[in-house]
Amino acid sequence: LKSPPISAAYHPAMVKRNPNFGKLASSYLFVEIRNRKEAFMAANPDAKLIALGIGDTTEPLPQVIVDAVKAKADAMATREGYQGYPEPYGEDDIRKHIAKEIYKDAVNFDEIFVSDGSKPDLARFQFLSAAGSKIAVQDPVYPAYVDQSVIGGKTGLNKDGRYENIVYMDCNPANNFFPDLSILDSSVDYIFFCSPANPSGAVATKEQLAALIAKAKEI
Repeated sequence: LKSPPISAAYHPAMVKRNPNFGKLASSYLFVEIRNRKEAFMAANPDAKLIALGIGDTTEPLPQVIVDAVKAKADAMATREGYQGYPEPYGEDDIRKHIAKEIYKDAVNFDEIFVSDGSKPDLARFQFLSAAGSKIAVQDPVYPAYVDQSVIGGKTGLNKDGRYENIVYMDCNPANNFFPDLSILDSSVDYIFFCSPANPSGAVATKEQLAALIAKAKEI
């Protein structure tokens, strides 16, 4: 069978791209670090370089975890052990162990949500807010937090390395890598704050974190 001929007037349907992707700048920090590292090593092949780019694991998995994964995989090949789609909030047994072993029963297991990681969860939080919602971030910042906001339509254009409608909280040696919280006002909807910070590694003190929480409640 042959496909019917396509007339000159035929135009295939095309899905329109999210225009916010066009705002993204080539600013993914770790790609830039990798590119500079490769260029440096090409020019200095005998150099002993300590790369401070993307952090990676260095140790093998504990045997108890490997054994548990194997057992779960083997069970999936049996009628008795097979499971289909997982529970939407995570398996109850896992949530109960987390509540007991990590939180020492300070929270109920049904308050625990097992997800695929904090980064996608933070993006999902922004899905709940209206276009134009404003975020505040440490600067330097883990790029994904900014990119999530850009793709979600929360920002303007990138000008001189910073996006419009984002509050950049400068973190540098002059302020011991803790930002001036006075720049935050009621226009800010989300504050992205990491401790230890990524990529600087700075760790906020208990007093600094208390001040941050107080500021968040204030605004």
